Amino acid sequence: MTYALESVRSPAPINLVNALGEAVLFVATDGHVRYANPAAERLFGATACSLDGCDLTTRITPHDSAFDLIEQLRESTLADGLIPRRDPVEILCEDGQTRSALLDIGSCQHPHESVQFVVLREPHTDQPYDTPEQVEHLREAIDLLTRQVQERMRAEQALQDSHRRLLAAQRVARIGHWDLDLVTDEIQLSPEASVLFGHDDRPRSMTREALIEATHPDDRAALAFALLRLANGETPRFSIRHRLLLPNGEERYMLAEGERAGDTPGRILGIHQDLTDREKTEQALFKLVNFDALTGLPNRTGLRTRLRAALEDAERQGESLAVLLLDIDRFTSINSTLGHDAGDALLRAFAQRLQNLLRPRDTLARLAADEFAVVLTEIDNLEQAKERANAILQHCSEPFAVSGGQHVATSSIGVSLFPQDAHGKDDLLRHATGALHEAKNLGGHTYRFYTQELNSLAREQLELEQALRAAIRQQEFELHYQPQTGLNRGDTVGVEALIRWHHPERGMVSPGDFIPLAEKTGLIVPIGDWVLRTATRQLAEWDRLGLPPLRLAINLSARQFADPELPERILETLQAAGLAPERLEVEITESVLVEDIDAAAAMLQRLVHLGVSVAIDDFGTGQSSLRYLRRLPLTTLKIDREFTWGIGNDPDDEAITRAIIGLGKTLKLRVLAEGVETEQQHAFLRDMGCDEVQGFLLGRPMPAAQLEREWKEHSHTGVTALGVHHRGRGENRGWP
Repeated sequence: MTYALESVRSPAPINLVNALGEAVLFVATDGHVRYANPAAERLFGATACSLDGCDLTTRITPHDSAFDLIEQLRESTLADGLIPRRDPVEILCEDGQTRSALLDIGSCQHPHESVQFVVLREPHTDQPYDTPEQVEHLREAIDLLTRQVQERMRAEQALQDSHRRLLAAQRVARIGHWDLDLVTDEIQLSPEASVLFGHDDRPRSMTREALIEATHPDDRAALAFALLRLANGETPRFSIRHRLLLPNGEERYMLAEGERAGDTPGRILGIHQDLTDREKTEQALFKLVNFDALTGLPNRTGLRTRLRAALEDAERQGESLAVLLLDIDRFTSINSTLGHDAGDALLRAFAQRLQNLLRPRDTLARLAADEFAVVLTEIDNLEQAKERANAILQHCSEPFAVSGGQHVATSSIGVSLFPQDAHGKDDLLRHATGALHEAKNLGGHTYRFYTQELNSLAREQLELEQALRAAIRQQEFELHYQPQTGLNRGDTVGVEALIRWHHPERGMVSPGDFIPLAEKTGLIVPIGDWVLRTATRQLAEWDRLGLPPLRLAINLSARQFADPELPERILETLQAAGLAPERLEVEITESVLVEDIDAAAAMLQRLVHLGVSVAIDDFGTGQSSLRYLRRLPLTTLKIDREFTWGIGNDPDDEAITRAIIGLGKTLKLRVLAEGVETEQQHAFLRDMGCDEVQGFLLGRPMPAAQLEREWKEHSHTGVTALGVHHRGRGENRGWP
């Protein structure tokens, strides 16, 4: 494909491909790469030279074993344009690593062959499917590319034929030639030029003055000066773009080129080429690259251009400005509840409301699904920046009329100031991002200004994230297991697997520090898979050693629970370890379940169908509701330690604990209390009919080897409980 694109005089098609954010590779029907755009080079971590001619089938592995890339490429020759497939594949990068991507296939038709292309894009964890505008952008760009390739291929073929077909080729390319006599100032137009100038296809003449008069007023001086310099011999040729006004009032974009005739010094030979379609293509591409299709606002690229200009103006005039990043709180819930059409309508209304609050020199842009940026100019002091940020926050929290109802969409705002916080656009945006994260962490519906402390925190988070990624590669994690004891017989019925991170330099890193970060970055998915594999293998090993047949409890993150392939992956892991599904219990927090009740019910039903038990963790601290408890196929309620710790000291906590136990009995669910640390708590729970308990009184989380040792040391005594009693938090009392 490289030769076909580069052989065309106009760079529009290749620029179009290179400007796309998706990886596009033009391939032969046998799968060998003919051209790869810069996005493809970045995705594969390769160069154009290393990708050129490589067999794509050796670099792409589909998830579906029945998928045949060569066969699909051959079938694509029967279609024209983009064929959305969204086939999940793994790509082999230049460094030997693999990355996940979604694959589409398309075909561009022209007179001699069908040119196949493959589009690859990485799936986003916070947005697993393409938005309608993204799909439309890609389809529009491919359609533009197809039209450009077809037009230029036809023109190239015509120009390579005999002189007899020259005029036909010029008509295809919309090129007309003319001859200017410098003595008479008369211009003779060819039939094609006559048509381009808005007349019929008969040859005609016009004066140089008439040509200038037919040019757009803003472009007349440039064309007149170019003709004059050429006539005076100051330059051998000229080439300029200008707009031509046709007799019917239509405006066309033209390329005018001219040079002195070598055999006749008094003549200038020239051509006009109609570039209107190309100009529209370039304008569409510019809009695609710089503007958001849904709101019409500048996108991230457009923002950077405008922010750079605003900073230059502010520095030249000695002014301050503020950069605000806004994120709509819980927009995912709005989308899932009301639907994407309603979500799009809300985004447009939100953008319009923001626009109404801005001054003429301010800038508004949409950066992502629910993220906007505002550049506020003419900021005199910090208090004025606070007033304007607060006004935006309050005004945008007023209800929106969407889908026949009133819906509130609060937002979080991060603010950085020029020149107080930074001078460059990248630093200002980065500082505003850090402040936005702080506002989100505080629960949303607030604004925060950038501070040095936030910068230090962001740096620490980045360092921790890098260390966490290294921990996954270098296997720095280990599992501890905390016993779960039945209250009727006092025997150990199960263990909960709890992850621990032993950093080579920092020592033990608290799960409270790295688990939220893992959730935010998506690293919780590979970590969760490692926990599941490791814990099930350990349980199988304990079975081999003769330990009691324990139930294994593991925690599922929100990202894991949202994975549609979770049940199959759990089943494969259990089968690999040789364990029955009944031996596994997955624990899910209330907040995950109530995010989308219908989706949660469907996923839990699939898990229960496997035979896996399902526990709702930290019950009572979230949005507990009998409505969703009745709909969800749960097996266990886990009372949060927040209530257990109040037993004996807080009558309200005792009442809540008693109510949860009663609720569990009514719904025929097993009830397990966490955080049991005193005999009083233990006795109260037993008297209330709680089924199982877990806590320091009965055993701390311990490594697998320690649990095995304690079981071996005490198994001869007949004690069936694993773990160690404690009088209080951390005080050893020995075995129960």
